[in-house]
Amino acid sequence: MEHNLGGGGMGAIWVALDSQLQRRVAVKLMAPHFVASPSARYQFEQEAKAVARLHNPHVVQIHDYGVDQDLPYIVMELLEGEDLETRLGRQGRLALAVVSSLLNQVAKALASAHAAGIIHRDLKPANLFLARVDTEEVVKVLDFGLARLGTSGPVAMKPPREVMGTPRYMSPEQLLGGAGIDHRSDLWSLAVVAYRALTGCFPFRDEAPGALLSRGAPLVSEPPSSVLPELGKEVDAFFKRALETDPTRRFQSAREMAAAFAALVDQRRSSRAAKILVIDDEPDVELLMKQRFRKQIRESLYEFVFACDGEDALEKLRQHPDTDVVLSDLNMPRMDGLTFLSRVGEVNPLVKVIIVSAYSDMNNIRVAMNRGAFDFLVKPIDFQDLEATISKTIQYVKKSRQMLHSMEENLLFRMFVHSGIIDRALPLLRGPDVVLGERVEATVAFIDVKDFTQVARQEQPDAAIRRLNANFEVIVPELLARGGVVDKFVGDAVMAVFRDAGHLERALVACLAARDQLRTMASRYGEHSPYVHGASIGLDSGELLSGSIGAKGLGRLDYTVLGDVVNTAARLVSSADRDQILIPDSLRQQVEGSFECVGAGERRLPGTKEPVTVYDVRHYKKKEKEGVSTSESTASVLIGNDQQLPPSRASGGG
Repeated sequence: MEHNLGGGGMGAIWVALDSQLQRRVAVKLMAPHFVASPSARYQFEQEAKAVARLHNPHVVQIHDYGVDQDLPYIVMELLEGEDLETRLGRQGRLALAVVSSLLNQVAKALASAHAAGIIHRDLKPANLFLARVDTEEVVKVLDFGLARLGTSGPVAMKPPREVMGTPRYMSPEQLLGGAGIDHRSDLWSLAVVAYRALTGCFPFRDEAPGALLSRGAPLVSEPPSSVLPELGKEVDAFFKRALETDPTRRFQSAREMAAAFAALVDQRRSSRAAKILVIDDEPDVELLMKQRFRKQIRESLYEFVFACDGEDALEKLRQHPDTDVVLSDLNMPRMDGLTFLSRVGEVNPLVKVIIVSAYSDMNNIRVAMNRGAFDFLVKPIDFQDLEATISKTIQYVKKSRQMLHSMEENLLFRMFVHSGIIDRALPLLRGPDVVLGERVEATVAFIDVKDFTQVARQEQPDAAIRRLNANFEVIVPELLARGGVVDKFVGDAVMAVFRDAGHLERALVACLAARDQLRTMASRYGEHSPYVHGASIGLDSGELLSGSIGAKGLGRLDYTVLGDVVNTAARLVSSADRDQILIPDSLRQQVEGSFECVGAGERRLPGTKEPVTVYDVRHYKKKEKEGVSTSESTASVLIGNDQQLPPSRASGGG
């Protein structure tokens, strides 16, 4: 062990050296007075298990867990930065755009946790770490010590009436000690965090929620605009929904909540004042700028922020990520303007810097422009020239932001529309023949999450959808990696199309990889994981009709494929058992040199009169000849480069 970083109720965090891999890690040791408690040891182990289920950049990663000389420990990645509690203690509150970024990153972590059946139950600023990763600040969710693990709704781990958590951030249902809390309890806690980060206050300022509930008083949050009037009614409406006492009236997922807040911020940004950061160590510059631009400030066209040097400016940019333009002097203490230019992109790559300096020799100008300065003005300032330059730069930044927003919309578009449509969209739009079809040679595969319909009847709708999507998150990458196109999701099945050279072999390899990946995930995460269903797969190959199908006059077309191949693949998947990949005899004759195919008998497929001989594809022979099975290669992708530390070394430190 090197030194102590602090700790919480369950134990202390130490910095240690992994001597084998020569990296520093954080080691959490259980507090000695808890070691004799079975429930405390269980809770400590639960934390390790909860985080081990998650592979998300916004969740602190665990390298190892074990017990050394009867002392439980957890080995985690070592983070550099500070937690949100410390940041709020120093700054008081954060800008809307900063809170939006915070919500978005935490929502990604929670979406991953909730999909795996994990409820954090102790979200608060002290458990949200603002880590410095390369040149970025990344939010990491910490301390899953109170996490509840399960997949089919909440799993009680403590007596139903035992209240666990931090009262100021606990949802009403968690405060009442009920065993039936679900992921929406975490959303309440995240809303309290966001409220406090935005206003510097708690939403129930007079009393903690628990005190109000115990007195039977209504639990109604105070509108944020009562603290900061400039936040307005839109922000009030967001928190009114986010802090609804009834979970069914809140946001129903972390992503929905973060997206709603981001949309609110985007809407305000379009009509907000342009924000200008002025960096100069002369004390009279602030007064001079406010006097010169008083009309623009009064009309809410410009908003000014001031910094005394480059280091102060970088911190101000972190506090005001919506800054559009920076006016920077060159000669300043601590960090000069040229050094600031080389660093500003780390904090805000969209902001544009105008250098304003009396040091106007060609060398300074050349270096400044090479380091990314948007313009260079010479002191003493011609204010008409300064106004024109600021206006020009603001317009440029607005266009850049609009372009970035369009790119983000395009990425969202690609998430909901398969690449076959996107690749063909522009050519189709050039003429009226958008419904023309073509005949193509292709392979169609249907991959069905086995027996999911019964689960859908028993689980809550949101839990069922999360379970289904967790399977698709495993299946779809395997299809895309082999050149497949997801044509559509049909209930609890995905239909994929493989075209071009080698389409049949690529499709079979993708289906084997998807099946084996689900097997590996089920083995790793146990019988309560979303992956225990396995998959049934049907596949056929041959000539297809491809084109835009639908009602053009009503503006509703779907680019897809159809024909006997599609029908056969769909019928085969309905007949397949768990983990079977069924193909017709005609395909077996084409692929038996590369794949092991085992007879699965004659089956009467839906919609056919005569039984059909089908085969189950078991293995890819080429992989076996290379000494690596499909499942082994899949597992290596899953495990990656994670290394485990031997217990003696992990607890012994460096």
